[in-house]
Order: sequence, then structure tokens, then C-alpha cells
Amino acid sequence: MAKNQYQLNQEIEAFIRDKDNKNERFSRADIDFISRYEGSGGQGSKGAKGEGILYEFYTPDYIVDLMWELAYRYGFDGKGNILEPAIATGRLIRPAPEKENCVGFEINPISARIAEITWPGVTIHKGYFETAFLQPPRFTIRLKDKLTWLPQYPFSLIIGNPPYGKYKNKYSSYFPSPKMHQIELFFMFYGLQMLKSDGLLVYLTSSNFLRNGISYNAEKEDIGKIAVVLDAYRLPPVFRFSEVPIDIIVLKRK
Repeated sequence: MAKNQYQLNQEIEAFIRDKDNKNERFSRADIDFISRYEGSGGQGSKGAKGEGILYEFYTPDYIVDLMWELAYRYGFDGKGNILEPAIATGRLIRPAPEKENCVGFEINPISARIAEITWPGVTIHKGYFETAFLQPPRFTIRLKDKLTWLPQYPFSLIIGNPPYGKYKNKYSSYFPSPKMHQIELFFMFYGLQMLKSDGLLVYLTSSNFLRNGISYNAEKEDIGKIAVVLDAYRLPPVFRFSEVPIDIIVLKRK
């Protein structure tokens, strides 16, 4: 019987744990195998559990290539540091010219481990993007004298496929103002904070941002104070296990 994606994910998780426990290196064939991991998005009916079933939808390669094409079209010159704030297994980092200049955050430990194995040289923080703005190592208070502790700040490019939905998690209470009601708006606003002047943000995001009329106008005004929209594209559903309509949006930091 053919495995469904959830079963394949479980097999990959067990494979990685076994290799790591034995302290064995991953071959090229191993990397090809673990790269088939998809996360839990849309697979609750197959047995997947946890918050990942709501937002772990990984970016198809052809969309990755399109997003990088847009980054170069609108001024990214291949230089400077790059941030992927929800890096998953690292698909959006694949086209990056210098992996050593890339930084990612990821809360799924298996996805983060796959990214580490697949893209050596990338700095991957196993935690929430919010922790970039909190005092390490406990991450229980906001930084007071600077925006972030990341040594790579400011970034030339932020590229990502952030989660979508209501913004409520273990760190959301640390960011009361400006209030971001949707998590994709949080990733957008605080991602822009991380950019250098004229830096680019290229996101694959829910179509709700551009088509929801006056909803979230306050958040949009806050984003508009620090960035301009350069381009946007409405896409059909692109994820394997979701029918949610998606946009690509390109923003430039003022």
C-alpha cells in the first residue's frame, strides 16, 4: 500500500533520529529522501496532530524560483544577508547565492534539522521568529536598547512563506503595539523592521491581505509607514494539501 504523506513524514522522522543517534553522516541519497518531508499542514485526517496542521504548508520549487526571480527583478543584487523567518526545511534558501549569509527560524525541530543537514552554512535558530526581538537566552522580555540580537541585522532580503491565521501563540502577548491580529501581518511588519533601507521583502502569503477590504486597515497603515508595495500576484492554490488562495507580495523598506 502506498504511503500517504503523514506516514512518509513519520518514516523520515524515525530515519533522522536513528542516523543522529548513531552519529552517522547523511549521504546525498539520504538528503534526497528527507527532503520529501512536507510538514503536517492539511493532514489532520491522516493522523497528524499539533499546531502544524494549521500552517505547515511547504513551498513548491516552482514558486520558490518565481519568488527569487522577483527579488532580483526588484533590486536584490545577490549581496548582503538574507532572512527566512519560517524556514521549514529550507526550500526558499535553495537559490540563495551565499548560504553563509542566510539566517532562518523554525519551530518544527524535524524541519529545522532537515534544513541544517541540507543546507550547511545556513544559521538556523530552532525557535519562534518572535525570539529575534526578545532578550536571550530566556526570551521572556523585549529588548530595550536595540531591535534584535541577530548579528546579521540589517538584512538585504527577507524571503519567506510565513504561517497564516489568528495571531495567538506563546509570544504574541509580548507584541501588543502595534497590534497584529493575523500572524502573517506580524511576520510582515516585523520582517520589514529587520531590513536595511531599500531592502526587499518577498512573501508568499494568504490572499486575505490584499483582498479583505477595510479589514486590518490599522495594520496595513502601520506597514505602509515603513514600506511600499512594489508588486503582487494572485495565484491559484499552490499547496499540496490546501485550497487556500495565495498571493506573492513584494515590499520595499522605505
